[in-house]
Amino acid sequence: MEPSWDQLRTFEAVARLGSLTEAARALGVSQSTVSRRLARLEAGAGSPLLLRETPVRLTSKGEALWASLQPMVAGALAARATLEEDDALRGEVTINTVGELVRWSLVSGLPALYERHPALRVRLLSSNRIVSLAANEADVAIRFARPERGELVAKRLATSAYDWFAAPGLALGADTPWLGLGGTLAHIPEQRHAERALGRPARLLVEDVEALGLAVAESLGVAILPARLGERLDLDVIDPRAVGGTAEALPVRAIYLVAHRAKQKLPKVRAIVEWLEAVVR
Repeated sequence: MEPSWDQLRTFEAVARLGSLTEAARALGVSQSTVSRRLARLEAGAGSPLLLRETPVRLTSKGEALWASLQPMVAGALAARATLEEDDALRGEVTINTVGELVRWSLVSGLPALYERHPALRVRLLSSNRIVSLAANEADVAIRFARPERGELVAKRLATSAYDWFAAPGLALGADTPWLGLGGTLAHIPEQRHAERALGRPARLLVEDVEALGLAVAESLGVAILPARLGERLDLDVIDPRAVGGTAEALPVRAIYLVAHRAKQKLPKVRAIVEWLEAVVR
């Protein structure tokens, strides 16, 4: 039986997001609908396409199918962009990035954007999850890693420097607690660095960099923070050796502006890209 487009895009969403629940949310359908579409697609394929683990894991046939679907996904996005194309700077543009950038930089820059382009509408999505530009979950993204696959165009905007910080007056010693990041941020370079440098469990793990900075300001412990955040909170830069750590050089992370190749030339997207370049830098 010929696979339907609904079955194929459902499989693509599950493979990309790693979860039937997340795919259902992204597609706006029920989880039972996702399961039913996958079952029919696998029945037509004659073998499983993915293993229902957490996250799901593709079989070899599933990997091949997912790769073959990428040109179709890109083509659908290009068709949508063609229909949306308009020389006038109007319509909606969705931007995805982490909440800290939204709060620290983007919101304060919006008045200048709207003064120049009053007919534009903006959706600011703050999330630690990397959304799919190919699946039209966002038009533009600001990321801390260069994308490695897909029809995406990435431009390096700036770098984010980090340091060890403590609240002024906090007593420092080999038993001073340290605070870190968990959840979706558990594997980012700063957290890995802190784990290596101190070699003992963190007193507190949070899933928000700004919350981590506020916890440091409350004298709960020391932490690696973006230099800009530490300065905003009037925290003290410390030597990690003062709390039993090592003096290994801290990571410096690049910040990339990412757009899908099929959408980058739309006037409304170009306007947003130019604005983001000015605001983030």
